[in-house]
Formats: sequence, C-alpha cells, structure tokens
Amino acid sequence: MNRNTSYNSLVSLSQRGSVLSSADFKMHEVDISRNYGHGTIPVPGRESHTADLNEFDRYIQIMREGERLSSDLPWEDDNNYNSDDDDDQYSDSSAAEWAAEQQQQQQQQQPGVVVVHGATARAAAGCMKSPSCRGDTNNNMNDIPVEVPLNDLKLEDNKDDDEKQQQQHNQQQQHQYPFNSEFWSFVRSILAKAIPVGYNELEDSNETISKGPNDANAFLSKVIAISLLNPIQPASLAAEGQFDEMEVLAELLYATSVGLVSMRFAPECVQCGSAVMDTDILGRIKPGRMNCNGCHALNVVDSLDNIKVMFCLNSDVLYVLAENYACTPSAKSMGETSVFAAVPATSTGSGFSYSIGTGKETEIAPALPAGRYRMHCPVAKTDNFLVVKRDANETDTPIKLKMKVSQLVCKYSKRGTCSTKKATLEVPHGMIEFAILPDTRSFFVLWVQNDVDDEVLLHLPQEERSGYTSAAVVMHHPVFNALFQEHHVVAAPTDVFLSISNVVLVFTDIVDSTKLYAALGDGEAFQLVRKHFQVLFGAFTENGGRVVKTIGDAVMASFPNGKTAMEAVAKAMEMLPTIGRRPDNDNYIEIRVGIHCGRATIVPLNGVNDYFGQTTNIAARVQSSAKSSECFVTEAVLESNSGAMEVYEEITKDGSSFQATPKVLLKLKGVEGKVVARGFRWTQRSRRQSEMSDSYDSRRSYIMNRRGHRPGARVEFDANGRQSLRSSVKSESELSDISSNDYVEELPLTRMYERPAAMGKRRSSNLEKHDEEED
Repeated sequence: MNRNTSYNSLVSLSQRGSVLSSADFKMHEVDISRNYGHGTIPVPGRESHTADLNEFDRYIQIMREGERLSSDLPWEDDNNYNSDDDDDQYSDSSAAEWAAEQQQQQQQQQPGVVVVHGATARAAAGCMKSPSCRGDTNNNMNDIPVEVPLNDLKLEDNKDDDEKQQQQHNQQQQHQYPFNSEFWSFVRSILAKAIPVGYNELEDSNETISKGPNDANAFLSKVIAISLLNPIQPASLAAEGQFDEMEVLAELLYATSVGLVSMRFAPECVQCGSAVMDTDILGRIKPGRMNCNGCHALNVVDSLDNIKVMFCLNSDVLYVLAENYACTPSAKSMGETSVFAAVPATSTGSGFSYSIGTGKETEIAPALPAGRYRMHCPVAKTDNFLVVKRDANETDTPIKLKMKVSQLVCKYSKRGTCSTKKATLEVPHGMIEFAILPDTRSFFVLWVQNDVDDEVLLHLPQEERSGYTSAAVVMHHPVFNALFQEHHVVAAPTDVFLSISNVVLVFTDIVDSTKLYAALGDGEAFQLVRKHFQVLFGAFTENGGRVVKTIGDAVMASFPNGKTAMEAVAKAMEMLPTIGRRPDNDNYIEIRVGIHCGRATIVPLNGVNDYFGQTTNIAARVQSSAKSSECFVTEAVLESNSGAMEVYEEITKDGSSFQATPKVLLKLKGVEGKVVARGFRWTQRSRRQSEMSDSYDSRRSYIMNRRGHRPGARVEFDANGRQSLRSSVKSESELSDISSNDYVEELPLTRMYERPAAMGKRRSSNLEKHDEEED
C-alpha cells in the first residue's frame, strides 16, 4: 500500500484551555489510506466487525453444489474440477435448507416451531430471489428471528434418509475431500457472533460519540469472539473445532475458488508473531530483510516454514475495517497496560471518545500518574509516546485530546520501512478524555502502556503463539496443487533464497525402461509409461505429496513428512501391476525409489517450485542405489519424522506385500561420510522376474543384487580394493552425475561378476557410460 505519512517526528502539545485539538499537531498533511489495502471499502451505516449470514449461506450453497476433485487424480489435467459458469445460480429451497440445518437444535425448545434467522426467514417468507435481487446488504444485518411453523417450512429436497446416506457414501468414495457440512456449521456459529453492538457513525467527520466501559467491553468481546475468523488460520481453526487440519485447508481452498475467502501469505514476525506483511501471491514475497507492519521489528524472510497461510472472509460476509492484522499481546505486555479500548472505524471518519480519571460512569480507567507512556496500535500502524507532566487532582479539568489517526501513523521512508522515531504527545496531567477520529478507516485500539522495553511490550513468546499452517504445508496439499499451484511460484532469488527446513524428497525411476522403448517404439512405450505416471501421481497426491517434475521416465516428488511419503510409495508399488504387463518381456513395470529429507532451497524453474541443494542430490543417488521394486529410506527420514518408523514397520510386517531389507551404508559421490538407509521391497513380483533376479546372485545374492546385477551396471574394484559399483547416468542433465562413483561398502570380493549376455556387451570404457541401458 502506498502511503505518504510525512510529519514531524517530535510533537509537543501545549495546553490551550482544556482542549487539545488536531491543530496542536505540528504535522504536514498526510494521505488517508481508506483501508483499500485489505480490500474492504467503507459501507455507510454498517458497523465494523459485523457479519451477513445471508451472504454466507449463499456461498455455502454454491460450494455444496459445486464439483470437487476426484480422488483418482490423473497425470494430466482432465478437467476434473469444472467451475460452472452459472455458479451464482442457486435455488431458494437449497439455501433455505442449509440455513435451516443450523437452527434445528432450537426445535427442542419450541416443539412444532422453527426459529429461523436471516436467509431462512426470508426464504420462508418467499422473498429470497436470485443473487441480483438480494436487496440492500445493510438490511441483512439485523438478523431478526422469525417463528415459522415446522410444517410450513417447505424444502424441495424430499429424498428419504437412506438415499441421502447413499449419496454421501458415493461422494466420499468419489472425492478425496467431500463437502464438510459440519465444518461450515462450526464456522457459521462463530460468524453469528459478529452482530452490531451500538457503535453508530455520525455524518460529521469531526464529531465523536462518548462511550463507557460497557460499550468498550461489548465491542472487544465481539472482536475476540470472531478472532478465529479474522483472519482464518487453518491450524488454529481446526484445533478449536477438533477437525483435521488438511480437511479444513481443503474446505478453505475450495472456498477461495468460489470467492468466499481470499488466500493470503504472510511471514511471521519474530517479535510480535503477527504478519510482517501480507500478499495474495506467494511470488510477491521477496526473500530478504523487511520490517514488520505492526511492531516494526526487522525480520529476515528466508523460509517457507515461517510464512503463514491465512484466509480472509470477503467483506460482504464479514465486514471488518482494519489496516493491519492484530498483534496478540503477551501476558507480560498486558501487565504493563493502563488503558485498552477499541475504536471501530466508520465510513464517514467520525469517532468515539473515552475518558480516564474523570470519576464519571463513562470512565474506563483511573487517571494516569505522571510519567512517560507508550501509546501504540499495531492494527492502525501507530506508535507514539504520551507524556503526563504531573498527577491529576480533584480541581483539574479533564484534558480533551482530539486526535485523528492519520496524524499518529508511523512515518515511512521512500523504501517502505517504518521510521523508529516516535511522536510525543504531552499533557499537563493524567485526567484525559481521548476523542479518537479513525479517519484512515481502520480499526484503532487506544492502548496506553508503561514505557518499558520492546522485549516486554511487543515480544510474544513462542509458547504463547497459536499454531499456523505454513506455506511449506500448503504447497503439498492436493487441492492447492490442482487449483492454485501455477499462480503461486516463489519469487526469483536475488541474494537471499527461500528454503524449507525439512522437506522429504522422493525420486522414482522405471527399471529397464530403455529396453521398453527399444522393443515397442517411442509411442507405444510412452503410453505404458504414462499409465505408470498416472499411478504414481495419484498415489502421491492422495497422500499429501507434490509432484515436482518428471525427468524422462523418472519422477521427483516432495512430501511434508516421511510417514506420508512411505505410504504413498507403498501404495504406488502395489497399484503398478494394475496397468498391465510389459509387452516386451511379459513382466510388470517395476520402479526403484529413494527417499531422503533435509533442508532444501526453493527456486522457481519452468513455472514450478523446484528444489535444489545437497538434500536433493542425496535423494536422487539413494534412489539409484535401490534395485527392482525396492524403496530405500534414509535414517534421516526414519529418525527425524514423527511416525515414520512406525509406518516402516507397518509396511514390512509379516504377511504384508513388502519385505524389509537390511540396513546398509551407502557411500555417495559428493557426500562426506556414509548415508545409512533401510529398504522395503515389493514381494508380489512375477515368478519369471524373481528367477531372473535370483540367477544373478550366486554367492552373495542380497549384496550383489543391490547394484551389481541390474541392467546397465557393473561391479569393479576401487583404489582401496573395495567393490565399486558403477552405473550409467540419467539421460537428463539434472541427474547426469547421480551414481558415477557410488558404492555399497563392506563387500569382500573373491571374483568379478560378469553381466549376463542377454543384458548386452559390457562396456570397456567409462566414457561410454551415457549409452548404457539403465536409467
């Protein structure tokens, strides 16, 4: 948001009678933002922090009737999610049905009568029409309950319970994240608390209405009651309502697609825990140093783990005039607070006044003792000093401080950073009437605290912060990847890169794929490879993975944790036989897989968020060390990811389709030390494949088949007399050096194992390895 808030850094107010007005502020003119930054345009006559349940019900019905992603996601976009052009069309009875469901609990109180509100009342009266005929939204705010006889509430959907249950069952089978009515009922119950509490505006922008402690408490109570929705943090909302976080995230992503909410990305401030800044496009967050919009602390933005993903209800549903997100004060900070009262914004700029130390019923706090205080509001972006020269006495007349919020906002430099200098307001004594004019059209908090260190006033300890859903988590959600991935590619790096502290990377590769292409030709072979892609993509996305790219017939994917990565790989291996056998050898398609985790750098490449760094290199080389139908998992994955070891043991338990393979030490090119890995292998292979594999083993079947007897590989001695396993490289440049110098340690040899003649003549020169078979 562009703002020219030019004013003097030091403002000294002298007493003129008993009133200090805006003329006492020695400041230059400033531009008023009018809150266009968060997209909320002031609506005349409507109180801030109020909801329109009619509009909410309309959006929910659109979502209820809309199509959702199939659980079997194809390799390519086959238009599984089609947003109809007539999404805004809905039936009166359907909207009434949704709203009626929220009122069913009240039937027990008055048998035979339904107390309906908002959309239901209007529908029952026959006055709800198409969206273009909804009428003035201001009239929707009063939400007056209407008693309607139960028999008179007509709903078009008269299907019996069995048929409805069968439909829900079919929907559950068809969609990975079907419409969650229970979640949206929970959201509606919170939204219903956003009602007017009497903060009406005046036509004159220079006038204020006096408010007392009951008024202040009523408005603050409303703000706190709807805080879960302003903004919506998926993790916090899921925890409060006891929902699965991924299901909540899916609902909010679908809600974004229909316009009910907007998705925002905001780095978390290291000091106050609020948003350093926020944007609707991930790529607009430039890695580097920036000051927090609320507390002005310096932050270094370099990790997706520290970028919150939040959702804001559109202003027709939840009307909030606020310049910034609120900072949650710590327990220590509230202990230093003397005055805390809300001043909601109005469309005209008129305001509200609070008094302290006057002895009247409208007094919200006692008089301030002599001293210097901090008067700041992170939401309206103000931060100033208040100096009280002496203690007030009974004969003093209250000092009226008439202040426009625009004159208090922080000074911004041309580079967009906030100045550390603060304005100083000086008053003779502590008996004060604050007359606040919110002319920036932003919610303002009259927050006066003792002048102590920022570490006390502004710092929010980690243990007091609520959980949030990070951009790293959202990037792996299947609904996000299907609907929004192409619009949220990270910014191109300059001197600072965005990273993920612990991402799980999976590399897969088809065994013997070059022979497949040679035997069938490119077109026919690719059809089989494409079906293999469909299986992998579906298994990966259903288990919370993100397909990053394909490299020839290899796949690179990422997961938020090792548990879901192993589950996805196991599912893919079990499903691969369903695509049929290879025509060239009558065997099933087999893959080898490697899984590793660690920190990775995020770089935009070819329109996607790609991963670079040593973690990526190790994951690719671990994959090349596995053999047919085997997945290698590094100890880093099993030890650093919660629940990963339990999943590994479950996959390899007796009676399953997988067999655990012993722990091995891998020496990989470019990696210091040894990488410890374990494996699991799919055992339901064809007899012919098993016999061919066993024929290569001779004396040390497990060790030698690890790398020495797969097509395109050979066994050699390294300089130290240990067995070195060399193999061909990938056809693509990204994997050009994956395994040219890898070996499996602890392999005493007595003879060289030659490659079977059927695999082709063994190359005599390492320079020719790019022509060898194995991918």
